[in-house]
Amino acid sequence: MGLRPTMQHEHDDLARGEEGSDLWPMASSLRPIFRTGSLVIPLWIDKYAEIRTVVWVAALAGLVYGAMQPASVCAETKIVPFAAMMGRYDSNIFNIPAQLLAPGTQLDDFETSIGGGARVLYDTRNVEASVDAGGNFSAYVHNTNANFFQMRLNGSIGLDRWVDQYVRGASLRVVESLRYSPDPPAFMGGVRNILQGDDTFLQGGVQVFRSNQIINTTKIEGKYPLSRDLALEGGYWFGLRHYGRIQREEGLATTTALFNTLTHTWFGGPRYQLTRTDSVAALYRQTFLTQSRSTGGRTFSTSLISLAGDYTKEFQEWHLKVQGGLTFAEPVGRTFPSGSVQVSTKPERDTVVMLTLSREGRPLSFLQGGAMISHVARVGISHRVYERLTANGTVAYAYNELFPSTADATIKTFVASSRLSYKVTRIMTADITYLFMNVDVDRPELQYQVSRHQVGLMLSIALDPLGVELWD
Repeated sequence: MGLRPTMQHEHDDLARGEEGSDLWPMASSLRPIFRTGSLVIPLWIDKYAEIRTVVWVAALAGLVYGAMQPASVCAETKIVPFAAMMGRYDSNIFNIPAQLLAPGTQLDDFETSIGGGARVLYDTRNVEASVDAGGNFSAYVHNTNANFFQMRLNGSIGLDRWVDQYVRGASLRVVESLRYSPDPPAFMGGVRNILQGDDTFLQGGVQVFRSNQIINTTKIEGKYPLSRDLALEGGYWFGLRHYGRIQREEGLATTTALFNTLTHTWFGGPRYQLTRTDSVAALYRQTFLTQSRSTGGRTFSTSLISLAGDYTKEFQEWHLKVQGGLTFAEPVGRTFPSGSVQVSTKPERDTVVMLTLSREGRPLSFLQGGAMISHVARVGISHRVYERLTANGTVAYAYNELFPSTADATIKTFVASSRLSYKVTRIMTADITYLFMNVDVDRPELQYQVSRHQVGLMLSIALDPLGVELWD
């Protein structure tokens, strides 16, 4: 019902475009007559072509309108704008140890941040989509030249219902994540992200120095059933991490390097359903990396190839996923065992517990390029104390071994965070947050440790008349 005016405008634009084109005067001069000796032949050819174009456009508009009308009737769109204001104390805004900076550099500062955004949910008979977009501006009390703007965009499109019309039991999903910020993100962004936030770059836990950076991850995943119990699953991931200049680089006592990185990962394999809740799979995954220094230079490549077996068990209250296999890294020529364990459970209605353990090959873009062996352990808990009060906590540890000599080069990261959320009104929430992070770098040419504390108070307003759950 909303498409008929649009198609009419397109038809009017098309008609005006023909008449206003460069060829229209020539056509007008030829329209009246065509003389051959004394014979005058009226020419209606161009008029016929114009009428035929109009008929085709009208017919196409009718077909599109008829096809789209049911979807428009069934579609449901929810838009939830939100705004937030935060005050925070940060003990090291540069994420750089004092000994690597110029004398007199003030590391700690108070930060004030104001921002907003919106969540859009779109649901039709065939498509289910959600988009979260937002940004904020942060200003410091002392380091005013470090004030910054950051933005984020997260979205997903579920096409299961659409592909199920053509292949019963098939699934298809697209997920997009984009982030721009000079503030290095932690490698865990909340309890829910422990399992769902499998970001190509952040899961390794390597915390870089403060610099403008763009992080993008795009995922396409699907499943094609071969029989009632057997299906092929697979997908493609694209990752990008682009760095700007390291802030306070002029004061660094040691030369460091950041590497712009592009990743292409494709994976797939058969999955067999043993029972209603149990399934096994054999998976092949290959990741191809291309990297270059953020300051310029030659481009080099790295390849990671993994073969793994997978066991998944799903109940209503808990989920278990175990993978194990081998990963081969080139050009270093190393083969190492790899795998992961993911568990989530709800011991009671108001409590969620999640745990992940993993040993995988991941891209490395800080201090040196290439790949690394990343060991990660994370646990998180979310508990609703009562209707208005929710407590969240996460603890994570990453031990990363850098190629080619993994025994002599390591990066270790420990992060603990907590959040206490109180729903002041139906649309207003107050949060008290705390984050502790410790980074230990041990390389032959560089050794340092840096700790960081963040304490903040945030007040957010979400205009949520449609009951959309915004906050994890």
